[in-house]
Amino acid sequence: MAIPVLYKFVQDTIKKQVGNMYLWPKTLEVPIMDPSKASKRPVGILLVKVVRAQNLKKKDLLGKSDPYAKLKMTDDKLPSKKTSVKRSNLNPEWNEDFKFVVTDPENQSLEVDVFDWEQVGKHEKMGMNMVLLKELPPEETKVLTLNLLKTMDPNDIQNEKSRGQIILEATYKPFKEEDMEKESVDGVDEVQKAPDNTPAGGGLLFVVVHEAQDLEGKHHTNPYAKIIFKGE
Repeated sequence: MAIPVLYKFVQDTIKKQVGNMYLWPKTLEVPIMDPSKASKRPVGILLVKVVRAQNLKKKDLLGKSDPYAKLKMTDDKLPSKKTSVKRSNLNPEWNEDFKFVVTDPENQSLEVDVFDWEQVGKHEKMGMNMVLLKELPPEETKVLTLNLLKTMDPNDIQNEKSRGQIILEATYKPFKEEDMEKESVDGVDEVQKAPDNTPAGGGLLFVVVHEAQDLEGKHHTNPYAKIIFKGE
């Protein structure tokens, strides 16, 4: 060790041999989910009545169009809801009611699309528009007349072309703070009747499917669950 040339060599050799005997710490990076993309708890219900459309432009070369409307909440993974198809009618009347669960009233919107139904081939879009939830006053029914647009791009010159209008009635019903905090004490309480002050539009049954265990059968490598409430 006193020999200058050997000192560094001996030190490096010892470090290498000792180092091989240890399991050094590994770095594990855990990505944190963006809170804005996390599953949000329902905070209200949006009641929508599709009343009618007017002055639609026909898409079929022969005869009139067969319009129907599709409605969907943004940031919602559920399928779109559809009205019935009105045959050969450019001023259809629906008066059909729909309900949507609201999780983020400040940022969510209701997307409305009108299509021309086709027996064969792709259904052609007749127009679209959106309703911002933050512009709907709570507990107040608002009648909306929406101009049908080609796209939601404000700079799209094709939106200057008239495509007709669709008339909706929309009511946003937020849940009360005390309703959201209520939980069954033992988890087995049965509701014999609707609680006092239950709105006419009903309430919300919120179900979280956690997992399945010990599934039986030969083919269950890709299981999925089905929840049915009142036929839906």
